[in-house]
Amino acid sequence: MMAKSILAKKAYILLDSMKGKLPVSEIMVTDIPQMEPFESVEDAAASMVEHGTGCVIISEEGNPIGMVTERDIVRKVVSARKNPARVKLSEIMSSPIVWVPRNTDILDAAKHMSKLKIRKLVIMHDGRLLGVVSAQDILGIAPHLIQVTRELASLSDDAEDMLSASIEQASGYCESCKGYSDMLEYHDGELMCPDCKERQE
Repeated sequence: MMAKSILAKKAYILLDSMKGKLPVSEIMVTDIPQMEPFESVEDAAASMVEHGTGCVIISEEGNPIGMVTERDIVRKVVSARKNPARVKLSEIMSSPIVWVPRNTDILDAAKHMSKLKIRKLVIMHDGRLLGVVSAQDILGIAPHLIQVTRELASLSDDAEDMLSASIEQASGYCESCKGYSDMLEYHDGELMCPDCKERQE
């Protein structure tokens, strides 16, 4: 019965993805380790191996504030010949966290990744971290969707600065009031919470 239910779910996912109506919650990875900013890159690498994932989420007081991926470790630590045991995650993490709601369609998620030049998106609901979806996850389930392929194929290896893009939803600390918010917006060169943005306008 278990095997049949798994096959039925896979069939459902395939049929929905062929129509381009598949929420990211159906394909996201949920077993994502969370670590503190002061922990080392060496510990993060070990955690990625243990959980079989390509990233860790950096949290502070329970709030997700950044992400470190395998690519970050290779580019910012290994290639720079730094000792991973001595490099803190806060030194190499990408921040703020860029996220989408759990019901976001995979095509919309692909467009968001392409727009911000990123390869992973965090999935959140009611302020809670649910999981992470990657470009590879989307292409793996819907390679036949030419729109998805085109969006994700446009990702550049060298484009890592998300702050200069039009961020619609991000989690981190407001650069004006320094308070945490999961609805940061890019305004006049700074990441601001909705209240600070409203006061600036």
